[in-house]
Amino acid sequence: MSIQQLNTPAKTAISLFLLFVITATISSVILLGLELSGEKAGFNIPTISQIQNKYTMPSIVSAMKGSMYKEVTDDEDIDTVHNWIKEGTKKEGKLYDDAWKIIQKDCANCHSKTSKMSKAIPSMPFDTYEQVLTHTDAGYSWSKMSKQAHIHMFGISTFLLIVTLLFAYTTYKESVRNILIIASFGGAFLDIFSWWFSKFVPELVYLIFAMGGLMVSSILLMSVLILANIWKKEG
Repeated sequence: MSIQQLNTPAKTAISLFLLFVITATISSVILLGLELSGEKAGFNIPTISQIQNKYTMPSIVSAMKGSMYKEVTDDEDIDTVHNWIKEGTKKEGKLYDDAWKIIQKDCANCHSKTSKMSKAIPSMPFDTYEQVLTHTDAGYSWSKMSKQAHIHMFGISTFLLIVTLLFAYTTYKESVRNILIIASFGGAFLDIFSWWFSKFVPELVYLIFAMGGLMVSSILLMSVLILANIWKKEG
């Protein structure tokens, strides 16, 4: 049985589902580009440097270099905060005093439970030393990575299973179907695997870039090929 043998209502439902998948996949790429480059900078394809910052640097430094860069008064402020973290985030000394002033000036106006700013983020306060410390681990914390990994893997595997099963019933060569199905699942798995270990092996950010691109490309390609195949007359 091929996908072309389905009745018209079934083909219509599958086509609309695939259009949703294509739109959602493109939206996820746009979201990642905006998060890494900052919304006011517009959409940009994430660079290796931006991805490296996200997965290997303390989250507060990564944000100051990326999405929050427009809020930073001076590039040297980022270096000061980064140096304070590298020196052990001690709650004493000149380095702490300088870093704390910068964090309160550049970050805490919005990151505060009592902030009245239009873009206030009270859920991520920087009001106390202990609150700031939660954003000083290199890369993702294990709890954050675990949370994001299981959400991504449950969500992605669900729609990947539907898309790959539909693609398995197209009339393309079996070798082509096998390659794209393996590429989509393999890319997703290695992408998330690389999140976990890039904080220890920074070179793995290249694998994040490559495998994320492979997963997105294979999903888009399979969706387009299914749409082209499902409405093609049986040969």
